[in-house]
Amino acid sequence: MRSKPSVKTMSEFKSTKSYRDAAEYYDLFIANDDIPFYLSMAEKYGSPILELACGTGRVALKLAEAGYEVVGVDATRQMLKVARAKASNLPGNVRSPVSFLRGDVTDLDLQQEFPLVIIPSSFRFCLTTEQQLACLSSVRRHLTEDGVFILDLYPGDGQQEEGEWSEEAHTTSGRHVKRSGRFVADFSKQIQYRTFILEITESDGETWTIETENAVALIDDKEADRLLQLSGFEVLEEYGDWDFKPYSPGMTRRILVLRLTSRAG
Repeated sequence: MRSKPSVKTMSEFKSTKSYRDAAEYYDLFIANDDIPFYLSMAEKYGSPILELACGTGRVALKLAEAGYEVVGVDATRQMLKVARAKASNLPGNVRSPVSFLRGDVTDLDLQQEFPLVIIPSSFRFCLTTEQQLACLSSVRRHLTEDGVFILDLYPGDGQQEEGEWSEEAHTTSGRHVKRSGRFVADFSKQIQYRTFILEITESDGETWTIETENAVALIDDKEADRLLQLSGFEVLEEYGDWDFKPYSPGMTRRILVLRLTSRAG
């Protein structure tokens, strides 16, 4: 068995190296199949919308383009730089309802409440129970009494001990970019360690690489349910994919539409 990729300290995972060093290439390898789902939820629950761990603004900007007011928060300067650059290229009537702020999702207080709070795919970067509960506390702090919280989880990530992958290359700004990587799970700690290699070929044929690493929490259904109960959330709707297919145990994606419980303190 391969050894775990080298990692640093827990605190570094709040702003993972992969998002610092490769932020400008992040959007190339992310599917946008969740965008129609979030647009549907925005139509149903309204705005302003708070997106935690917004990254490059992939979701936030689509919501803004549709006319919703959005506040995006992320801890990584490089990701926010990309988000703000993309926002600056939008028409003026779209830029006004979207803003990007730097902040820690485990310790956030914007002094504002939102009818809709979303965390697309990034909750798993809270590695410890303490961080996870702190993040959920941040959500509660910013959710209106009758608001809705959408949490996107990956229970299927815990089904393999190790693996590798290679993704289709993309071209951007004259550069050919290919991404590959591997992961190793530590089930005793419920953490998956991941390495990524970006191979970038310039238009003149020169090739160079960026090697990065991060780690994600392996959160199974039982643990997720426990965290949500402790944090005062209950399930309104539960899906296994972005086409509103009902969730059942064993599916790789678990998309939860949540509200505050009446007994939440």
